[in-house]
Formats: sequence, structure tokens, C-alpha cells
Amino acid sequence: MLTTSNDKAPLNGSGTRKRFNCMTAEQSSATELLLSCPVVTATGQAIGRVRSVLVDARSRQLRFVNVNSNNSKATVTIPWQALYFDSDLARLVYFTFS
Repeated sequence: MLTTSNDKAPLNGSGTRKRFNCMTAEQSSATELLLSCPVVTATGQAIGRVRSVLVDARSRQLRFVNVNSNNSKATVTIPWQALYFDSDLARLVYFTFS
């Protein structure tokens, strides 16, 4: 299960408390549903697949999704608020306002 930080949270290298915890599917049944879930743009263009999620250690809320990019070996981090789940096609859709 996810270890969240509180007043006794471990310090990171800079001496401050950790703000985000990276969570993989093995650590939570909630993130298990997102692991390897396809991520596409609003027009349907494939971005990649979910690698892990970042949870705010203070509020315990999902904040970011790390996506393995289809076009390169890079990892793309997308804010959770910019995604919605398309249940018909079982994928996350990244939307922006233009």
C-alpha cells in the first residue's frame, strides 16, 4: 500500500519533506486499473501507456500520471485534471483547450 507522508515523513535530499509519492500498480488496487492503460489525445492520436501515478503525499490525491511515450523512450507526465476516462474504449483521454 502507499506510504503517505505526515509530520514524521522522511526528508528528501534537499532537507524538505516529500510532496509526491510514485505509486505502481503493485502497490494499490486502485492504480492496478490504470497500469498500461492507453492514453490518447482528444482526436484519438496515441500518446502512450500509463507507467505509474504520482500521489500527493499530504492530501493523498492523485495528481499526475506518468506515461511511456509511443514515439520515444521518454516518460511524459500529465496532470490528472487534464485526463478523463473513456469507459467505452477503456482509455484515458488527454484534453486541452485551444
